Amino acid sequence: MPLNRRRLLKLLRGAGLILACWTFVALLFTPQTYTANTRSPTPLTWAQSFWANLVLFYTYAAMTPLALRLGRRFPLGQQRPLHNFAVLFALGFPFAAAHVFVLNYANELLLPSLRNYVPPAPVLALVLNVGAMSVMVYWGIIAVGHAADYFRKYRERELDLARAQLRALKTQLHPHFLFNTLNAVSELVYESPGEADRAITQLSDLLRQSLKTGDAQEVTLKEELDFLEKYVAIQRTLMRERLEVRWDVDDSTLDACVPNMLLQPLVENSIRHGLAPRVGGGLIEIVTRRRGDVLHMRVSDDGPGLPRRAGRGAYVPKSDSTGLGLANTRERLRHLYDGAHRFELGETPGGGLTVSVAIPFREKEAGEEEGASG
Repeated sequence: MPLNRRRLLKLLRGAGLILACWTFVALLFTPQTYTANTRSPTPLTWAQSFWANLVLFYTYAAMTPLALRLGRRFPLGQQRPLHNFAVLFALGFPFAAAHVFVLNYANELLLPSLRNYVPPAPVLALVLNVGAMSVMVYWGIIAVGHAADYFRKYRERELDLARAQLRALKTQLHPHFLFNTLNAVSELVYESPGEADRAITQLSDLLRQSLKTGDAQEVTLKEELDFLEKYVAIQRTLMRERLEVRWDVDDSTLDACVPNMLLQPLVENSIRHGLAPRVGGGLIEIVTRRRGDVLHMRVSDDGPGLPRRAGRGAYVPKSDSTGLGLANTRERLRHLYDGAHRFELGETPGGGLTVSVAIPFREKEAGEEEGASG
């Protein structure tokens, strides 16, 4: 989305929020205005009471951006709080005077039909009746603006912390993956130089694709599966074709956004802790499905599964059996989705380990590629 259009939409949303808030306040004060005029010789109707309040509070709405700008220009934070308070205090009186002027003009322009009900108030009466209220509203707007700014800064700090933690987790994951792969390749160098050379070439292709995604926290599922296919090709070379992989991918899930390197640690865990130690190797099945607004992914193997507690059927997810990859993936999902996800370990029917992941389904929006990394 172009920057100018995005900025325009942001301004329109802000203006809509301001009008909605002051409309709500006008509704709250309408019964008071209606009741106060019931004993008048020409009492106001409900519609006239609401219209009179709209004129009053929409003049505040028109001046709200000015008060918010002053509050941001002179924040009551740690730097020069007394100086900024003095400036805002002094500016409150011109603000109130300007509001009285705008309100008087708005009354003359928009309330001519109510002249028979409410006689026009002199400017001095407006100053006395509305001036103090204008000062209070001025400080209320500044307080709301400061609260919104503090909340936004708090959220930004939370997001920055989450991003930093995710980067730390990813920097742990890449060396872990490279160490395991290079260690396996080194065992082939003397036994089968040709296969070792092929594995190194495949690893080079894999790293090249990994560099394309850079520091992106999310990629499309199609990109993730392309990366995973290259990783599986390396492992099939290292395991001398003892590894079989079955892909069951729903085409409607390919454009979904998923965490970068989400599935590779799950497959690596199945190979390293389940299938590689077995003479006959084994099978890994990768399944993706979309159910409503949820993306479901499953990585299953027919290995020995997780150890069981003696005398019971429950699994014992020890750190040495689940490995760094699963622990890392669990932490990344927790930081990215804050509980709006599911990560479960279970038994594969017939024996083995199944890792199930469910995350909110979201497709990459137009223009998101530019901000995907970093």
